[in-house]
Amino acid sequence: MTTPAEPGTLALRLQGITKRFPGVTAVDRVDLNLYRGEVHALVGENGAGKSTLIKILSGLHAADEGDFFVAGNVVAVTRPSEASRFGITVVPQDILMVPEFSIGRNILLGWEGGLARRGHLTADERRTVQAVLAKVGATFDPDTKTSTLSVPHLRLAQIARALVHPGEIMVLDEPTAVLSEPDAELLLERVMQFRSEEKAVLYVTHRLSEVIRLADRITILRDGKRVGIFLRGDVSRADIVRLMTKDVAGGRPRVETAPRPYSTTVEPRTRIQIRELSSGRRFTRASFTASAGRIVGIAGVQGSGHGHFLRALAGVDAADSGDILLNGHRLPLGSVRHAVQEGILLVPADRRGGAIVTSLSVRANLCLGDRVRRSVRRFGLRWPRDERAMAQHYINLLTVRPPDAEFRMGTLSGGNQQKIAIARALEGDARVLLIEEPTQGIDVGAKAEIHSLLRRVAAEKDCVVIIATSEFEELIGLADDIHVMREGRIVASFPGSEATYHRVLENALS
Repeated sequence: MTTPAEPGTLALRLQGITKRFPGVTAVDRVDLNLYRGEVHALVGENGAGKSTLIKILSGLHAADEGDFFVAGNVVAVTRPSEASRFGITVVPQDILMVPEFSIGRNILLGWEGGLARRGHLTADERRTVQAVLAKVGATFDPDTKTSTLSVPHLRLAQIARALVHPGEIMVLDEPTAVLSEPDAELLLERVMQFRSEEKAVLYVTHRLSEVIRLADRITILRDGKRVGIFLRGDVSRADIVRLMTKDVAGGRPRVETAPRPYSTTVEPRTRIQIRELSSGRRFTRASFTASAGRIVGIAGVQGSGHGHFLRALAGVDAADSGDILLNGHRLPLGSVRHAVQEGILLVPADRRGGAIVTSLSVRANLCLGDRVRRSVRRFGLRWPRDERAMAQHYINLLTVRPPDAEFRMGTLSGGNQQKIAIARALEGDARVLLIEEPTQGIDVGAKAEIHSLLRRVAAEKDCVVIIATSEFEELIGLADDIHVMREGRIVASFPGSEATYHRVLENALS
């Protein structure tokens, strides 16, 4: 690997940065230099170490090894307030705001004077907010209640907040992931303005078209290590994809290798058919067919729409148009009740927020659904002894640890929580099991157990399992069919037996 010549004035330098978590080295001896008047792109697929490196820059994590330089001086950045003091402004990909406050108050949060009022902006505060909103192309009023704004508007407000007291070092994490093309274009123009103002910009994105257009220099991470650093023009999109790609084994052979063609007539064993399903700017005109007993993968990076698509199938997210047919019968769009009644059950990515109740026992969590077996809920009453027997059955089946039906869910590991969330769907006799990021944040052993469970569910329960994930290697060898989403559209479909990690990644990146 060759290192390009160094440009102008050094603003920030990371040297030999290493960060370990139990069982994994998230960042491994990474060097990174940021210069004034430069946009430096940081790319890598999920799990490459980008998020950990950003958290080190922002003071949320302290590095285990390595040195942190600002303006040539070694510094210690162990808290966000210290990062801010050294002129580092981070715009994270997660939108963190107080829903009940006005958007203006959220933009100024933490920088108010001692007499600031929660429900009212002073004339000076209003002028400040309007000025930064104008810079990002936002037209909504500063007094707008934050909970009423769309996700793209919240993203613009989040970036506007970073402009109230902008540092000399700007870190932008997936800034255009949820923006429309016009809004994204305005933001890219603003990034180019940062460069002309001699700021150092670290730009983190999955959108390679933006990298090729904007970046003066490009750093590529893979498995926590820096595998390449290039000047713009010295590396192609294909080179970037190749360097990002992990060494992952190819797919396993299947009895059925041909993809099922889209058809207006429902095939004899077709379980679910989606026709031209759309949901605003989240995703559009998604279509595919799946038969009972198959595992279908929906692969996509952050902002691709793959998670929203799964939630629309479950009725959780609204869909504007299109059809969902289950066993040939059209279902109403946007109805959780109808989806559940028909056996379309969702295990969301946010386990603790949407899949389980942490304060309840394993047994109580398994009995939350309306579709729990009749033997444990007779004559409108619950039967604890039968509930315990049912819960113990799943505990033994899925090797949940500790093997105690009365154990509180919040004390279980992430892998065991996910097993119970899937078990509730099994107890509900799912015809279509929708599972979003099934192994996010759990260890390798639990991943293997969950993959084995999903194969059994599909084969033995005659169920369609649809997995939406940004961890592409998870689908290799697991999914019978893979559909890749990019910027709200299904852009590629192929049998799992023909899938490679590189093929999925290449189609997922724009």
